[in-house]
Amino acid sequence: MKKVKENKLKNLYPVEGINCLSKNRTMLLAIGLLGLSPVFVVARATTSDVSHLMNDRIPVVDIVQQDRKITGTVNDQQGISVPGAAVQVKGTTIGTVTDIDGKFELEVPSGAVLVVSYIGMQPQEITVGNKTVFNVVLSESNIGLDEVVVVGYGTQKKATLTGSISSVGGEELKKVAAVNLSNTLAGKTAGVIANTRSGEPGEDGATIQIRGQGTFGSTSPLIVVDGIADRSFSRLNAEDIESISILKDASAAIYGSRAANGVILVTTKRGKEGKTTLSYSGRVGFSQPTRVPEMLNSYQYMTYVNEYQTGHGLETTFKENQINWAQNGENPYQYPSTNWWDTVSKNWATQTEHSVSVNGGNDKISFYTSAQYMWQDAIYKKAAQDYGQYQLTSNIDAKVGKYIKVGLDIQGRQEKRTRGVFSTNYLFDFLMKCKPIYGAYSPDGQYPLVGMEYASTNPAVMVTKDPGETKYTYNYLNLKPIIRVDMDFITKGLYFEGYAAMDFMFRNGKTLNHPYDVYKYVSSGRENEGVWGEYENQRDQTGAISVNQWSDNSTRITLNARLGYSRTFNEDHKVDAFVAYEQSKYDFSSLGAYRTNYLSTEIPEINAGSDDPEDQSNSGYSTKTARQNIFGRVNYGYKDKYLAEVTLRYDGSMNFAPGHRWGLFPGFSAGWVMSEEAFWENLKPTVNFFKLKGSWGKMGNDDITAFQYLSQYLFNESSIQFGSQNKGLYLSRTANPLVTWETARTTNLGFSSQFLNGKFSLDVDYFFSKRSDILITRNASIPLYSGLKLPAENIGKMNNKGIEFIASYQDRNDEFSWGVTGNFTFAKNEVVYSDEATNKVEWRRVTGRAYGGLELYNALGIYQTQEQIDNSPHLAGTQVGDLQYEDFNNDGQITADDMRYYDNYSAIPKIIYGFTLNGGWKGLDVNVFFQGQAMAHQLITPTMNMLTDFYEGRWIATNSAEENAAARWPRACINDSGYMDDVNGVSSTWWLRNAAFLRLKSIEIGYTLPKTLLQNVGIERARVYLNANNLFTLDHIKVSDPEVASYYNDDGYLVSSGGILGYPLQRTINFGVNVTF
Repeated sequence: MKKVKENKLKNLYPVEGINCLSKNRTMLLAIGLLGLSPVFVVARATTSDVSHLMNDRIPVVDIVQQDRKITGTVNDQQGISVPGAAVQVKGTTIGTVTDIDGKFELEVPSGAVLVVSYIGMQPQEITVGNKTVFNVVLSESNIGLDEVVVVGYGTQKKATLTGSISSVGGEELKKVAAVNLSNTLAGKTAGVIANTRSGEPGEDGATIQIRGQGTFGSTSPLIVVDGIADRSFSRLNAEDIESISILKDASAAIYGSRAANGVILVTTKRGKEGKTTLSYSGRVGFSQPTRVPEMLNSYQYMTYVNEYQTGHGLETTFKENQINWAQNGENPYQYPSTNWWDTVSKNWATQTEHSVSVNGGNDKISFYTSAQYMWQDAIYKKAAQDYGQYQLTSNIDAKVGKYIKVGLDIQGRQEKRTRGVFSTNYLFDFLMKCKPIYGAYSPDGQYPLVGMEYASTNPAVMVTKDPGETKYTYNYLNLKPIIRVDMDFITKGLYFEGYAAMDFMFRNGKTLNHPYDVYKYVSSGRENEGVWGEYENQRDQTGAISVNQWSDNSTRITLNARLGYSRTFNEDHKVDAFVAYEQSKYDFSSLGAYRTNYLSTEIPEINAGSDDPEDQSNSGYSTKTARQNIFGRVNYGYKDKYLAEVTLRYDGSMNFAPGHRWGLFPGFSAGWVMSEEAFWENLKPTVNFFKLKGSWGKMGNDDITAFQYLSQYLFNESSIQFGSQNKGLYLSRTANPLVTWETARTTNLGFSSQFLNGKFSLDVDYFFSKRSDILITRNASIPLYSGLKLPAENIGKMNNKGIEFIASYQDRNDEFSWGVTGNFTFAKNEVVYSDEATNKVEWRRVTGRAYGGLELYNALGIYQTQEQIDNSPHLAGTQVGDLQYEDFNNDGQITADDMRYYDNYSAIPKIIYGFTLNGGWKGLDVNVFFQGQAMAHQLITPTMNMLTDFYEGRWIATNSAEENAAARWPRACINDSGYMDDVNGVSSTWWLRNAAFLRLKSIEIGYTLPKTLLQNVGIERARVYLNANNLFTLDHIKVSDPEVASYYNDDGYLVSSGGILGYPLQRTINFGVNVTF
């Protein structure tokens, strides 16, 4: 038996934050051994030596126990070994650290409890029991107070943040497995509204708002990637993302004139000191629409059209025998019943993504390099469309001498889009409105047929390469050399940092149109006898050979120099400050050319087309803008208990006239960590951390069309004057020399807390923002023939307020871990001033109400009798079966003044939320993510062809009174050309649908193979997984996906789609593997 002295060790390895994981693990091993060396000395000392070394307040006890040997390994959640992890017997001085492979060996007494810890990871306690071999998995301190969060131009510990900043880790984002990174933010953290309106390959990005809509103009947040503004992040490789931070309050004021809509900071991975690792991630997926609209068949269509015509005093189009033909399929030549969606689309589209990265370094140099390939297929049969991208990311950091560090970032990406010659919106307008009585192909499938309106608008042909092909190639190259000089030789904590970012974009596109074969059925006149007609080629109706080619390029140069100072005085006073200068210049130019009437498609070049001036055109455009900024920040903390931050930014923008180009944008915040006060000691076992915080900041928005301080003249069409061709100029915009910043003054109050030693956390924030000087146009009348437009002026005002919560619980029991994280945001705006017509009645005004609502008649129901019509105000032409509207102003008639502005009926949700469930057991891991929204509405009106929902629940003259009393929709009210009648076709509340939903956004199940199976083949870690996105949605709309009931048209406006007129959102299933060597 051996006699051992025991004492309690205080925090042997203080946690310094997640970022410390980037340090050299070999060095940490050495540091860990060095740090434990006095412990080992104490453990082997005599009793008198121990009494001499120990503090008198630490009790020393004698224990007589039987020791035994245990071994084990320590890995992180990705299965990568953790060298330098501390393994200690709880309550004793017995301990060791893991070696370079994460292995440890230790003699422990019986009944011992191991405490395993590592910098930036949650410590774990393990009861030894009878086990001798241990495989320990440490998880990152995602909710730890020492977690390092990226902020504007720096990092801060989560515990000392005074602003409202949310952060999402790259590992968490990857579990959504979205091909477009912007789609991963929806529901992941509080304050972010991200709606995906399309699932189209290459065009499937989300629209993002932070804390709702606070302005009439652009609501897009500023995107900053690795410190560089205006870089897009949606197409970055998810494997390269370290974290994404969202600045929502005065913390964004450091970005001044760009920060009014919030800021999204994207940080990519950098090289880490340690042994070189090679990682591969790949997946293959299959996608299909989340919902496919169910449209009328030919029998239903013909019945509805006849009903409309009968009800509106018109002669019916379809005879009984024709309807019978459509119903029983006896005449597919003239009256087919085409399900256009099934004809055009396939059940599944494929997609794949592969990424390889190399990471490593030592104390002098570190590097990270990754390459990615991704490809997506479109959902169409015989698709001309797909999307592919190639991406290379590389960075290197090197220490030169004692004080200087240099680095170089390179990021390049090529995006290739191939499609037919028709835009998606144009294509879907025909695909989903195409009448079922038109066929896609002849009954034997031999001949493609002409379209519904034109020979060239058969959707089954439009999606193919038969009419031609469009190819777009987008090339991006971003370079960023970096230098840092630690100037401790002048004074401790002083440093200089600088970089030059050079962003280049080169894009080009080419569309080749050419004639193609489509056929028209020519009736025999004897179809009743079963004698069918013939097909006539309409190739001459499909257009001439033409080429439309364009290219553009842009250059953005950003220079940044920063002098900083970071130091702690007397262990209590922490000061972190910097002052910086930044400038950026952006140049853009484009060139386009068009020619037609080519002799052949063999030489599809511009110079091979017709020389006739009527057969050619060209265009060009260029613009530039520049900004200069001087800014700084000071952070002060006393004992990490009393915290303060001041930022100041002085911005100059070329978008405004001289004399109005510069603006000052200050920000202030403060925090009080109450849990560090003496009076809190008794609460600490329950509430281990509690911080109050508040901030105020002024931010700007200069995201407007440049040069509005100048009058704009445009060229008109060429004209012939006195025998010669001339171009003329006309004034299209009057100058506003006073145009200036839109400003937002934002206040945030909240608290951050942790309970039960960090297992449960809760953050709550209340925010209030006042926007002023919003750029809008006065509601003044100018004759259209004048060709003039009033200049936009800084006259709009809007307020926005709300509350948000973030809560998390994480726990583990031996090898089983679990957790749940949730967030909730409510945001509502109010228009303080918008220049509206003076004669507009109060209930139709947006002023004083939320922006983004709808102006509608209030529909009370469906008229069931003529008596009801006669005894109530109604629109002219109203009949039984039509909608009844409220006479809101009680003037005895239904007019436009009975419409009301409904601020609660908006497609933009006022409530967003999300929650994630995660768990792990041994090598198995599960992650389930739900996303939802509430207080949102979509206006879905019938189109023709029509959703069966509008057909099946309609009012019908031949129905019983009881059946019509239960009707959900008015009588047939839309004609075969797609136009609704004057009574039921007005915008009303009857067509509103609640767009609230709860969606299973993603679920992932993974399994990490045991290391014993891999160690002999040189693989450090291997994981396989199954991931699914958008598996199901609970909602009220039913007929279409609630996110895409509206879509963005070719002009960028959000419009009602009737639930059908956009490329559908996709449900995907992915099979993937992650391997590290």
